[in-house]
Amino acid sequence: MNPEIIYCEYPEDVADAAASVILELQKEALAERGVFRIALSGGSTPKELFELLASEDWRDEFEWPQWEVFWCDERAVPKSSNDSNYKLAHDNLLSKVPVGEVFPMPADSINLNDAAESYARTLRSRFLPESVMFDCILLGMGSDGHTASLFPGTSALESGALVEAVEIPNNPIPKRLTFTLRVLNSARACVFLVTGEEKSNTVFQVLKEEDYRLPATRVNPDEGRLIWILDEAAADELYE
Repeated sequence: MNPEIIYCEYPEDVADAAASVILELQKEALAERGVFRIALSGGSTPKELFELLASEDWRDEFEWPQWEVFWCDERAVPKSSNDSNYKLAHDNLLSKVPVGEVFPMPADSINLNDAAESYARTLRSRFLPESVMFDCILLGMGSDGHTASLFPGTSALESGALVEAVEIPNNPIPKRLTFTLRVLNSARACVFLVTGEEKSNTVFQVLKEEDYRLPATRVNPDEGRLIWILDEAAADELYE
């Protein structure tokens, strides 16, 4: 791994740093291709970022009509559910800015395997068939080292598909759709946003020990950038 690590003092600083990174990646994408394709994640840290991007301080900095928005993963819940990653982004960002095109994951479908293939077809329709290469993929990380809905020890980690239907044992919402490592590692930039002391040991295991058992360790774009944005609490064990 050769990550770029951005250290921040507070969680709100992580959101601000992420906004700056996204702006940089957007400018590069628009200059080279005229479109900015980004995949979003759920969680409390992305929520702060979404609110910031929609704020008066930031919203006019972006070329929203040139955005194409996707999701890294989604829980098998209705889009109106408070557990929906789509709803989180819609309520806090996408409903507040003139974004171009939005492609929610159809995780509320009855057959998730069919839904995974349907979303894979959507990806192929927006990219060159042989190369699904996002300009920016926003990721979080759980204390167990999972990212997107790629959890330790699950078969989806070895999948050659673009999108997988997964079921996570003992999880309150076990059924999900997720990008695979094939998609994550094809990106021009993967950007991890991680905050909180409870994740500091996992951050250490991923970034220092490079523990391959942890899915987050296996995110390392083949030709793109790997960026980790950490608050002081999450980075605590890296300082020792």
